[in-house]
Amino acid sequence: MTRLAAALIVLFVSLGSLAAQEVATLPPLDDLEPAVAGQLRDARQQLDRIVAGRATRRNQAEAYGDFAQVLHAYEFFDAAEAAYRTAVRLTPDEPKWLYLLGYLYQQTGRLEESADRFRAVLRVQPNDRTAAVRLGVVCLGLNRLREARDQFQSALATFPATAHNGLGEVALREGRYDEAISHFRSALERAPQATAIHYSLAMAYRSLGRLDDARAQLQRRGPGEVRQADPIVDRLQTLIRGERLLIIQGSRAFDAGRFQDAADAFTRAIAVAPESLAAHRALASTLVRLGREDEAIEGLTRARSFAPDDEETVVSLSILLSHRERYREAIALLDDAQRRWPQRTATATTLSRLLASSPDLSLRNGSRALAIALAVYDSNPLPAYAETMALALAELERCGEALEWMRRATADAARTGDTAEVTRLTAETPKYETASCRPPGR
Repeated sequence: MTRLAAALIVLFVSLGSLAAQEVATLPPLDDLEPAVAGQLRDARQQLDRIVAGRATRRNQAEAYGDFAQVLHAYEFFDAAEAAYRTAVRLTPDEPKWLYLLGYLYQQTGRLEESADRFRAVLRVQPNDRTAAVRLGVVCLGLNRLREARDQFQSALATFPATAHNGLGEVALREGRYDEAISHFRSALERAPQATAIHYSLAMAYRSLGRLDDARAQLQRRGPGEVRQADPIVDRLQTLIRGERLLIIQGSRAFDAGRFQDAADAFTRAIAVAPESLAAHRALASTLVRLGREDEAIEGLTRARSFAPDDEETVVSLSILLSHRERYREAIALLDDAQRRWPQRTATATTLSRLLASSPDLSLRNGSRALAIALAVYDSNPLPAYAETMALALAELERCGEALEWMRRATADAARTGDTAEVTRLTAETPKYETASCRPPGR
């Protein structure tokens, strides 16, 4: 969001007294989504009303802090920092504003300042284990391993997965590899979805010379991270109202393996913009990862109601229907789309493949599948479309021709340097080398 910072310049001046504090007027917000611009105006007006009245220092600090949180949620970091600092000056004993200022500094790479703020929180609230974990992570970033270890150790009972992972990272950097492995394994036992830990575990095994174990862990690594509850920081995300920003937020969560958080963000994006195709498609993909395919189908069906001509939605919905063994519905959907838009490659290819290989034999139509596949390949001779030709020929039990098309597909992929596609096609080719190559069905 820093690229939008020009749309919002807010100056805060505090001279140590309530009367001396001033907040500059918001500039035009035309570049922002209406929902976002309106929210920022409302937050600013609320702040103005409180500052102009005879509110107590604590009430004014709360108003500055509330305004800062809205700015922070949209990543207007400079303006949010100024507002948080004013809130801290007004109520230096209030840990929430110190905490959020520390988190902002952590986000923006100002780790020394971040550590100072989290230490200040712990002076006010010595038993705040969330702040201890934050401080531990920041100290890791600063390579202050002793302080990081102390903070993670203090949080073992409250946040065991996060604390064990942090202690594992400390031990790994200190060369205590067996201890690191023990901590990483403890973290994974408590948070098996945190697949990023497998990489650190692999590094510990490699340092011990256990290369087979290291390779096994590398194969299991993923984007999932350890994450503990953090009500103060999590509230920032609930303030976001803009569809595009919610999609960005959801995409970040998805990439990190936090699929429920991603689903929540995409759901909120749809609430803001009910006809957002991007949000509906992203939510469907996320629901699939959560094992909720029927809900994904419902969502894509709703998306089709307001965007019936969107090809990506049609194809995605047909694939989901097939996964749920609703082959007849999938073919009917694709058949209708293909008749209306015969030049659409993804629609035609998906239809051809279903007609050639549907597990429901009563739905197959090899001749039509072949005609569609040939038209696609003639206009766009890519390896995947050559494979579609092979599938259609296999349904017609023309196995020799199907095998030649698979070999052509593999050769085409090799010429383009697509190693992954060559590997996949090579693994599929033996299916076409038998006397009966027709895809199995029932």
